[in-house]
Amino acid sequence: MKKRWGLQSTMTTTYVAVTAGVVLLTELVIFGMAALSSQAPLSAAQVQGLAQSTAMWLATKLGPSVSTDGALPSTRLGLPGTPLSPGQAQPDGSGNLNIPQTDGPQCDLAPASLAVIVGHDGTVLASSYAACYPVGSQGADAQAGAPRKMLTFVRWPVPGSGLAPLQGRTVAWATAPVRFGQPSKPSASASQGAALGQDATGSGKIIGMLYVEVPATAPNPQGVRVPPTLAWTGVIVLLAAVPVGLAFGLLSTRGLTRRLKRLAMLTLEVADGDFQRRVRVSGHDEVSLLEENFNRMASQLQASLDANRRFAEANARHEERSRIARELHDSISQELFSLSVLAGGLRRTLPAGSAVLPEVETMERTAGGAMREMRSLLLALRPAALEEADLVGAIEGVCHAYSERLGIPVRAEVGPTGPDTATLPPAVEHAVLRVTQEAVANAARHADPGQITVRLQAAAGQVELEVADDGHGFDVADRRAHASGLGLRTMHDRVTELGGALVIDSAPGVGTRVRACFPVGAGGPGSANTGPTNTGAAAPAAAGAAAPTGPEATR
Repeated sequence: MKKRWGLQSTMTTTYVAVTAGVVLLTELVIFGMAALSSQAPLSAAQVQGLAQSTAMWLATKLGPSVSTDGALPSTRLGLPGTPLSPGQAQPDGSGNLNIPQTDGPQCDLAPASLAVIVGHDGTVLASSYAACYPVGSQGADAQAGAPRKMLTFVRWPVPGSGLAPLQGRTVAWATAPVRFGQPSKPSASASQGAALGQDATGSGKIIGMLYVEVPATAPNPQGVRVPPTLAWTGVIVLLAAVPVGLAFGLLSTRGLTRRLKRLAMLTLEVADGDFQRRVRVSGHDEVSLLEENFNRMASQLQASLDANRRFAEANARHEERSRIARELHDSISQELFSLSVLAGGLRRTLPAGSAVLPEVETMERTAGGAMREMRSLLLALRPAALEEADLVGAIEGVCHAYSERLGIPVRAEVGPTGPDTATLPPAVEHAVLRVTQEAVANAARHADPGQITVRLQAAAGQVELEVADDGHGFDVADRRAHASGLGLRTMHDRVTELGGALVIDSAPGVGTRVRACFPVGAGGPGSANTGPTNTGAAAPAAAGAAAPTGPEATR
């Protein structure tokens, strides 16, 4: 059997994914807002640190290129082609500052980024700003003043750094020794010593002191900066969202999946034929509606099964009655006819004064009565079928059969004044026909009537059937007290099944009137819209007691 991805697993996974997605989206929004927000410029202390790092890096870079006689490879420092940013230092993004190579002929005393190498005697050995610090000069011979004053911060041979005012603005400066044969990369201890204002731990000879001067203001080169605490908080929340979503998914879907599993199990039991099973309806959601529909479906299946069972039982009884009717007709009816013919022939051959003539006449009358009773019983065992005619035609056929075969006048008043049988539900049609046949059969067999009248009419949303005879009659109260006879219970059950009422009026010597009312209004029990009555399920119930049998069929 193929393993299915359960509803609980699917919904739980969805909860986890949605929770994690919401947390991740929130973090992205926070980081995006941080990216769009402007970064604060570097402070003067931060620019000072960058200047010190730049001085150390340049000194370390120039050391290996110094020749054995102490000559620098070039007297020009800085990066050619780098644009100047007056009054602002330019971080390079790697922890240092860009030092441009300034080739202008004029010395602008405004703060600018520059680098100068000064010998032990104060002579400029190399410069990035030749207009202010000419190579070979003592500081700034052409323009004495501020540039020369700045070189006084150089203390041989100890590196240093600091902040100083210049032309109303602050500059950051830093110095570092340039050593012959210094390694290309300063060690961690050398960097730490420089940071503390001590001499670098190089072993080479000091060629000169590198002086770096930059404006004390600079933009923040870091771009987006997310505080570590915020980043770690986002990671922790994202990791916590997974178990939280998992727990929420399992708890929120546990009841739903349990109800669906119970419903699925009961569905299998109903599919196996157990239509008595019902599911407990809980809640007011879509699943509860499904549970109600399941119970309704099981009830309808049970009702359909019961109707089919009654239909099968009715068919079996009908077949059995037909078989009995054939046997009675083929055997007993023929014997009674032969006995009647023999008795009639014997009566005619006997002389008028014969002593056995009265007995022969009695035998002839008894045989005739038995034949008449047998014909009535055969008519009851073989009721008319609605499949062969409509309701009016079937009732008229019943009346005609009793009139022709038993010689009892049976009048049917169901002509133009009768109801519109085309609009009657099938269950009502069957019940009307069977009650008619039952009442006529009882009257013919037990009341010795001179006439029987059958009336059928529609009035006030119902169909009224009346079967009246002028026979012996009987005590209705006494018969009901003894709960026996007349097939009345069968007729009563047949009428009440469709929501109707059965009334019997009779008394000894005044005849009997059987009156049955069937509702046919919208929504009534006999309407065509109620259950399976128009699909053959109710017809078997009506046909199941088509003729009285056993003790209920006797009057």
